[in-house]
Amino acid sequence: MRRLTVLSRAIAGMLLLASGARAQEKAGKTVWDGVYTADQAKRGGAVFARRCISCHSTGFERTGFVERWREDRLSGFFSFISAYMPRDNPGGATQSEYLDIAAYIMSNNDLPAGAQELTYEELTNIQVQRKDGPAPLPDGSLVRVVGCLTQASDNSWTLTRASAPAQTRSRESSSGLERKVSEAQPFGTNTFPLAYINAFMPDAHKGHKVEAKGDLDRMPDGDRIRLSALQTVAPNCPE
Repeated sequence: MRRLTVLSRAIAGMLLLASGARAQEKAGKTVWDGVYTADQAKRGGAVFARRCISCHSTGFERTGFVERWREDRLSGFFSFISAYMPRDNPGGATQSEYLDIAAYIMSNNDLPAGAQELTYEELTNIQVQRKDGPAPLPDGSLVRVVGCLTQASDNSWTLTRASAPAQTRSRESSSGLERKVSEAQPFGTNTFPLAYINAFMPDAHKGHKVEAKGDLDRMPDGDRIRLSALQTVAPNCPE
């Protein structure tokens, strides 16, 4: 009986550890969790020297990578460099080379290396944020927000159940990895009035889960977004 009790406790402990590991994996990672390897960063340095050094001579060493890309997934940064860099041949590197370059830039910004290489599949699961956690974005930031498009009784439009603003580098509606992030984005607790929305045919998106992009206005009576793009990412907003 005693042996069975000890065995039962051991099994329960292993199940608890496994459950905790699954919960941590589901919660996602941040750039502080060692999401690339030192060897990958070394390869990225060689690719950077060959493809990027003519425009970026500093190698982005301690250039504020986290501040420039925080409150977004690492997929946003990857999508930007793979679409627009290098300037003389945008998109000219391979997917693995862009991943290695991302590792190199993180290494140059003192983000720790880990045991697993950065992969394309993991990009949407990795959050860019400060070491001490998320922080509000400053006034005027170009942001991406996901929520429910709602029309008020005075015919104004707001984004309700909205996520926290995430930085973006594109004023256009997301595609590829960034759109996948918006589609999977959980609803939040924020509400944002939307300025300049009539240019985006809001009636076609009413009641839908939408992605809004634009400039974030921090105002005394509440924040708003000056729209630059609006698209539906799910046909409804379930309760």
